[in-house]
Amino acid sequence: MRRIDTVNWSTIMVRLYDHNGLVVTDEWIRTPTAQYKISDVMDAWMARRGGSGRWFTYGLGAGAVIVLLAGAGLTGWLTRNWLWLLATPVILLAAGAVGLLDPIAIYLEKRHHELWITTPAGSVRVFKANAVEVGKALRQINRARQRLLDDAYDS
Repeated sequence: MRRIDTVNWSTIMVRLYDHNGLVVTDEWIRTPTAQYKISDVMDAWMARRGGSGRWFTYGLGAGAVIVLLAGAGLTGWLTRNWLWLLATPVILLAAGAVGLLDPIAIYLEKRHHELWITTPAGSVRVFKANAVEVGKALRQINRARQRLLDDAYDS
C-alpha cells in the first residue's frame, strides 16, 4: 500500500453551499445555466423583487392606522379607552409569544429573494429562494471571495 504523507490543500475544492441547483465552492459559483469564477465576482448582494410595491404597502398600512386613530378620536372612543392604545404593544407581544402571529411570519419567510452577482460581463441573478437560503448563499460567496483575497495577500 502506498501512503500519502502530504496533501496539497490548495488544490482541494471545498463545497461551501449546495441548494436547488446553486453550488458555491471556493473557486466557482455554479447554477443550472452557467458557472462563474469567484475571482470574477466583483460584488454580490440580495434583493427582493417588487421593492416599489413594498413602499405602497407600507403607505397603505400607515394610512389605515391613521384613519383608525382619527376615527377613534373623533367618535370619543379614544378618550374613554386610551389605555387600550398603551396596551397594544403588550397584546401584540403576547399574541406573538403564543403563536397567533405565526401565519404572518410564515408568509414573510416564504417571500422570494434574489441573489445577484456582478462580474466583468455585467450583473446577473444566480439564485432565487426565501431570505434564509439566499442569505446563506450570499455569506458563502462572500466567504469564498475573502479566502481568495487572503490567499492573494499571503502569497
